[in-house]
Amino acid sequence: MKRNRNLMTAAAALSLVSAVGVAQADVVKQWDMSLTAAAQSQQEISLLSGIPYDGFDIFNYIEPDSLMDPNTGALATDGFMPSGWVLFSGGATNIFTDSSMTAKNGAMTWKERDTQGPGISVVTADDVDGTNCIMSAGWDPYASTGWGTDIKQCSDDWQSSKRFKLVSYVLDGPVDLTFTVSATGTTDIYRILQKYGNQTGNRATGYSQELGFIVDGQFQKASSGTGIAFCGKNGIPYDDTAPTPSSVMNQGELDALMAHGLFGAPDKHHTSAGYFNPYVRGTFGLLAGETSIITTGLAAVHRDLFGEWLPSNQMKGAFYYDDDGNPYTDNLLTASCDGAFDEEAALAGDPNAGCDGQWVTYREDYQLRDADGDGIVNEIAPAVGTDIRPPIPVDDATIAAWIADPMWIPGYIDDLANVNINAFISVANANYWPTADGNGNASFTIRMIPTFDTAVAQAEPGLTSPEAFVVSINAPNTVY
Repeated sequence: MKRNRNLMTAAAALSLVSAVGVAQADVVKQWDMSLTAAAQSQQEISLLSGIPYDGFDIFNYIEPDSLMDPNTGALATDGFMPSGWVLFSGGATNIFTDSSMTAKNGAMTWKERDTQGPGISVVTADDVDGTNCIMSAGWDPYASTGWGTDIKQCSDDWQSSKRFKLVSYVLDGPVDLTFTVSATGTTDIYRILQKYGNQTGNRATGYSQELGFIVDGQFQKASSGTGIAFCGKNGIPYDDTAPTPSSVMNQGELDALMAHGLFGAPDKHHTSAGYFNPYVRGTFGLLAGETSIITTGLAAVHRDLFGEWLPSNQMKGAFYYDDDGNPYTDNLLTASCDGAFDEEAALAGDPNAGCDGQWVTYREDYQLRDADGDGIVNEIAPAVGTDIRPPIPVDDATIAAWIADPMWIPGYIDDLANVNINAFISVANANYWPTADGNGNASFTIRMIPTFDTAVAQAEPGLTSPEAFVVSINAPNTVY
C-alpha cells in the first residue's frame, strides 16, 4: 500500500526526491529552475492590482483551509487553490534561453487541479513499485486519503495526470530542461512521462529531442558513451549510428501519440474509439538514437484531414456535451466544424456557433441516448470515423438548440496541438560529465526543438471522399 506523504516538508517544494536508501546509482534529483520564472497567478495579479478576482463559480471555488499542497504545506485561501491559482485554470513556468532572462522559447504548463506548479517533478524509487520517472508535479487525485495528501508517483493510476506539459513558443527554437544529478555510482533508468504542445503559432512537421549538457551557458550535445542516453525500458541504450524506429517498440516505451479521443481503436485503457478515426492512432514516427530522438513524419490519419501538426492558435472547432454538469472537466466531443472556427463568436451567440462552414459529426449520429439503461438520456453515439463513411452534417435546428442549451459547449479541439511522449533515459557515469563539480554533483539537459520541413510538408486537404482518409496500421497495438 502506498504510504501517506502529507508530512513531507517544504524541502520538497520542487518535488526533489531524496536519494536516501537508493545506493550505488546516479540519481536525478530535480529540475534546475535557474533559467525559469513562474507566471503570475490570479491571486498575485489581484493583490498587485488591488482589483478583487470575481471569476469564481460553484465549480472552481475552494473553501479556505480545505486543501493543502503536499509539497509546500500551503493551504487554500480566499477561494484560491494552495498555489494561488484558480481551480481548473492554466498555470505556467516560463523557461528562458539564457541568464539575461529576456527571451523565452517555451514554458512548463499545467491545469490547476491535482497538477501543481512548477509543473514537473522527479520521482526516484516510487513508493509502490520502486521505479523512477520524470513526471508532473502535484498529488494523486485518486488517493484514498483525498487531495493534498499523496504526492504523485510513477505508478499512479492511468488518467491521473502524470504527464508534465511542456510547450514550445518558437519554431526551431530550443527549449532546454536541465536536471541536477547526484553522482553516486552506477546506472539508473528514468521514464519520461511528457505531453508536448505546439504553441509556436506555426504548423510543425515534427520535433527533435537531444541529450546534452549546459557548459558555460551553452548547450553541448552529449557524445555516444557519455553515460546519459535514451534507452529502452530494459535500460539498453539506442544506437546513434543505427537508430531504433518506434514502429518496432511497444506503445508506451517509445512513441509520440495524439489523444486517443481523437484517433485510435479501443484498447485496454480506452473503451471507445477515436472521434476522427476508430482504427488508427494519430502518431509521430520516431527514430531513437543514444543521444537524440527525431520524428519521421506525422501519421496519415492526421495529415489527410488536417495537414501538418497544428499550433494552439489554429485549432479546429467542436461542440462538446457536458455529461457531468461541470464545464471545466472533460466534455464529450460530439461534432466538429469543417471550416474556420471562432470560439469568441460562438460563445457570444453567433447563429452558426462560430463556424464558417458546416457542422458535422464523425459519430453514428448526434442524438443523446440512454445507452447504459440507467434511465438517463445523456450518452452520445459511438464514433465510426471516415474509414466507415463521410461525416454526417448537423442540421441548423440542432445547432440552434445546442446554442440555447448550456449543456452543449462550443470550443476548440485543444488536443490537436499536443502529443504524448513516452521515452526512457539511462543515467550513468555522471562524475565524468562536463558538468560534474568533483563533489558528486552534475547535471544534464533534454533539449526540445519543434521543426518544419518544407520538403515533406503536406497541406490541409479538402474533405472530398471517404477514400482519401483510409490509412494502414503500421504500428504495434500492444499497450505498455
